[in-house]
Amino acid sequence: MVLVLVLFSALMGVNFVSSKIVDILQEKVDVTAYFKADASEEEILSVRGELENLNEVRGVSYISKDQALEEFKAKHAGDALIQESLGELDFNPLQPALNIKAENSSQYASIVGFLEANKFRSLIDKINFYENEQVISRIESISGGLQNWGLIVTVALALVAVLVTFNTIRLTIYNQRQEIEIMKLVGGSNWHIKAPFLVEGALYGVFAALITTALFYPSIYLVSPKVGQLMPGVALFSYFVSNIFQYVALIFTAGIILGATSSFVAIKRFLKI
Repeated sequence: MVLVLVLFSALMGVNFVSSKIVDILQEKVDVTAYFKADASEEEILSVRGELENLNEVRGVSYISKDQALEEFKAKHAGDALIQESLGELDFNPLQPALNIKAENSSQYASIVGFLEANKFRSLIDKINFYENEQVISRIESISGGLQNWGLIVTVALALVAVLVTFNTIRLTIYNQRQEIEIMKLVGGSNWHIKAPFLVEGALYGVFAALITTALFYPSIYLVSPKVGQLMPGVALFSYFVSNIFQYVALIFTAGIILGATSSFVAIKRFLKI
């Protein structure tokens, strides 16, 4: 059971890291609506106001033509040809835009649908959602896949733990069959005979949880710096320390439930009273 709980704890760490990866990817994804050259700033800000009223929208930033040009120049500061070409133009070729962040990547489609069906559609030249659609879909697929695999692995580990403890209690019942017969002969109640095996199963879970906790936090401490190097801003150890009571309680609860459940099934199957 120790191995099962260790793997379960490792899965919690993997789920945390994977959720952070998805959050980072989602943070990098956005949708930009580019406006036609004749759209006034007042009209664009009116569109921004409409978007900000949507529950799906986390934030909207306005990028004026001048700001877009400055950002474009800064981005291509080392490209002499582009800088020279811009210098020869007597007008700003870039478009004003609204950069839109959704609460969730799955909500971008509905936001784009709102823009395309809205009265302001005539002001919009293009929306880059369709260029980013594959990236957004991929993020949603990764997020859903990680959750599904996490659930499958958790269920599989729980079954393994139940089987291991089940066989242990079965052997205990077999080895103590003579003592059980004596208890029955002297009038021991069913509960008096069954209770020690249930307690034994629960204690297996407690001891397994103690060992798992003793292994889990030092392991997280050692792994955390490497995770931080790969993904700056992901504080693995700090997260599990700040939630130590929650996760330790979860490990102990899982151990006790698995141990007691396995014992109960073994008693029903092999202890004939």
